Amino acid sequence: MAQKNYSEAKLLEFIRQSAVNGLINPSTAKSRKMAAEQLLTQLNLIERQDLRQLDVDELCSRFHKLQGSSIREESLEIYKSRLQATLDDFIAWTDDPGGFIPKSRDHVGVHHKPVEKWAPSAEDKAREELTLNLPSRPADIFPVPIRDDLVVYLQNMPLDLTRKEAQKIVAVVQALADPDTD
Repeated sequence: MAQKNYSEAKLLEFIRQSAVNGLINPSTAKSRKMAAEQLLTQLNLIERQDLRQLDVDELCSRFHKLQGSSIREESLEIYKSRLQATLDDFIAWTDDPGGFIPKSRDHVGVHHKPVEKWAPSAEDKAREELTLNLPSRPADIFPVPIRDDLVVYLQNMPLDLTRKEAQKIVAVVQALADPDTD
């Protein structure tokens, strides 16, 4: 029997796969990923290798001591509940991938591929990127119509963009243009 992997890396992979494969609602997966990314920075080596050793309450206490007043108690409680739900699902899936049923009430319930044997295609990777890394605000995306049938989108433009920085962007776009067309 193969050794089961309960590591932090495997947990993060599980979060991605569960969203892409419809085991967990993509917005739930995104919020769980954000909570995990915040809290798991405080893991020790043993916890990082085997998340079954993790005491989420104690981890949140460590996190709060280091973050101090930069995080509100309400936010920490939300992170804590999301991380605990993620760990519960992850451990259940690792223990029995074939019999896994998410505890989350908003799972999608459609299994497109067996999670255990999932290998991402280019399309899956693109869908995952869009699902888990949506812009924080739709206003972060600027549509630029360049033809009747083509719109290009600019994203992550800083609010304090200087003219010199804008010229750099223009130079990159001009370099991409076909020199044989006008």
